[in-house]
Amino acid sequence: MSKKIALTIFVVLVLSIITLGKGIEFWMVGWGIEMAKIAQGLIDSQFTPETGIEAKIMPIAWGDYYAKSLMALASGDTPDIFSLGSEIADFALRGGLIDLAAFKPTEYASLEKELFSSVMGPFSFEARRFALPVDVAALVGVYRNDLLNEMGMAIPKTWEELRSYQPKALAKGKTFAFMNFDELWAAYTVITQNGGQFFGADGFTSALDKPESVNGFIEYVELFTKHKLPLQLAGPEPFIRGDQLNYVDGLWAYPTLSVAAPSIAGKWRVDVVPGIQRDGQLYYGSSAGSVLLGISASSKRKEDAWKFLKWFLSEDVLAEVSNTILAKMNGWLWLPANKKAMQKVNLPKEVRDVYFRQIEACIPVPYAVNALVQYRYVHIAIQKSILQKENPREAILEAAKEMNSEMARRKKEYNRFLTELAKKDKVK
Repeated sequence: MSKKIALTIFVVLVLSIITLGKGIEFWMVGWGIEMAKIAQGLIDSQFTPETGIEAKIMPIAWGDYYAKSLMALASGDTPDIFSLGSEIADFALRGGLIDLAAFKPTEYASLEKELFSSVMGPFSFEARRFALPVDVAALVGVYRNDLLNEMGMAIPKTWEELRSYQPKALAKGKTFAFMNFDELWAAYTVITQNGGQFFGADGFTSALDKPESVNGFIEYVELFTKHKLPLQLAGPEPFIRGDQLNYVDGLWAYPTLSVAAPSIAGKWRVDVVPGIQRDGQLYYGSSAGSVLLGISASSKRKEDAWKFLKWFLSEDVLAEVSNTILAKMNGWLWLPANKKAMQKVNLPKEVRDVYFRQIEACIPVPYAVNALVQYRYVHIAIQKSILQKENPREAILEAAKEMNSEMARRKKEYNRFLTELAKKDKVK
């Protein structure tokens, strides 16, 4: 063997060792240092000793994660595992994420069954699956059941019931409430309860012009314009004082109120949001979301990254992460997307059961190109209808038109990537 060949082999071996020694890099959006330490402790004490694979979590803030991730994607210097939100379609269509369902078909299908289906939408494009959800969030209701009982009212199961109660509440100097009027996911809640949706199934068209979406949007707007729900909420204080009989918030509502409002302990409860009765069924879904974990197409350690995802998203690991955060970080709540892990979270059973029902009832947000930009058209329609008193039907149809125009333009931009995906499908 010549010295040149021997030297080449030596260099390759050294570079391989350096690459392997680096370990997996995992960016986790929305986590602070304390939460990252909790998960890193489990990685170092369980995952690495069991597999020999090192993995390091880098927490990143919501404020800069998108720009940071785009820059990493453009440069090719990416983490092995990205964490993303609803804009994941942009990364997938650019070829930045691998199709996990194609990478590990049997294992992926098995893992997917363990997770809440209501958070599976943003990364599911036709038969492709570009990510897996790690946590779960949703809107849920909180109610002053003591005051409702005094006023001869039950917790409203439908918006129709809430609307019928509101005049009596106003006459008593109180009110029912929802969320701030311009909250995108409050509008999504009522639209999807009516059978509507923001986006079409193809990911490149609006669904805001569908009759069900239009009806849902009008019903949402009229909660504020016709039935006088507060346009802006001042945190939990009016609810604690008893001026407000209910409101809708994230799943953190229970631990937040439990810590912040000892004076009304036993006088309030968590329950699902009001819904819509149609087709002989009550639809009370709100909106569910998740931080989504995907493997970078640039990763040199895709097999190791997949092993990590399987371990991290398992029932026992997610339950331990969730319960440790709950125990160590007063008032904080981080809930796992794994359904069995959710059942192990140290919350009162009645609260956990409500959360489970609420999450299961949510309609998945569809995969859509450039979703962050598309949402602005819904915001504009809400502003026009409520603040400027414009016709809500016309406002939402105009939003659909603008959204379709924007998405058609984006489809042309992504045509090359879509063609490449189609070619890969033919090869399969």
